[in-house]
Amino acid sequence: MAEQGIRRGRAARSVRSLGTPRSAGLQTAGDIGLLAVRSVRLTFTPPFPWWRDAIVEFSLALRRCTLPLVLAMITFAIGIAVLFVGRIVETLGTSDRLAGGLTIGFMREPAVWVTAMVFAGVAGSAMTADIGARRIREELEALSVLGVDTTRALVVPRVVAMTLVAPVLGLITFLTSQVVCYLLIPVFYPSVSFGAQLDTMKDFVYTADVLALLVKLPLCGFAVGLISCAKGLSTKGGAEGVGTAVNQAVVLMFGTLWVINGLVNGAYLALFPSVQQLRG
Repeated sequence: MAEQGIRRGRAARSVRSLGTPRSAGLQTAGDIGLLAVRSVRLTFTPPFPWWRDAIVEFSLALRRCTLPLVLAMITFAIGIAVLFVGRIVETLGTSDRLAGGLTIGFMREPAVWVTAMVFAGVAGSAMTADIGARRIREELEALSVLGVDTTRALVVPRVVAMTLVAPVLGLITFLTSQVVCYLLIPVFYPSVSFGAQLDTMKDFVYTADVLALLVKLPLCGFAVGLISCAKGLSTKGGAEGVGTAVNQAVVLMFGTLWVINGLVNGAYLALFPSVQQLRG
């Protein structure tokens, strides 16, 4: 009887341990969803005292992320685009199409996910750590006692700032890739002139490509701001809990950003099938 009781206890503990991650995941998704609805509602509900903090957060994110993004894109453009992809295109005898292909390639993919991942890793992690530190120091409880709405005061300005700064960083990333390719392609492939590059860029790029880029980036920024704030608000366990919250936030943001990119790409290609045809 004693052995049976022990086995039953172990089985019950194993069942609870198996169910815990799933329950925690559902709880996290529910908390983020509720925070998203409340944040959007408060964003458009007067008064609007959060706009000053939003400007500050916008400036911080822009200053923190610009240099890492530019360095990452320069390395990516030289190593992968100009040298690796360029050699393949040259072997196929279509070097004249290289500039146009790289332009739409960067606009549709690297300009989005390089921006989103660096943005999440730098600005998102810093935001999670900031709110998490406030949480463990009981500053949020103090604000609540004073009658301050923490969602309006802390979450809304950060989510708005991340939503607005993501397109700016994405355009900086894309322009960096184009400048690098424009300057280096004629150096490595003398048969391609600067004028020929401009002609192929005009022929290959569609207006829908620009619109898709401008849709993806604000969605990614919104997700980064929302997840960072949600994980920061749920921080527990002191300084170690802050580190755990930051790690969880970064992993969750990366996964969410790839899902957003995939969903928008699928909708984009379905709505504009003509963009799959290369011109020129």
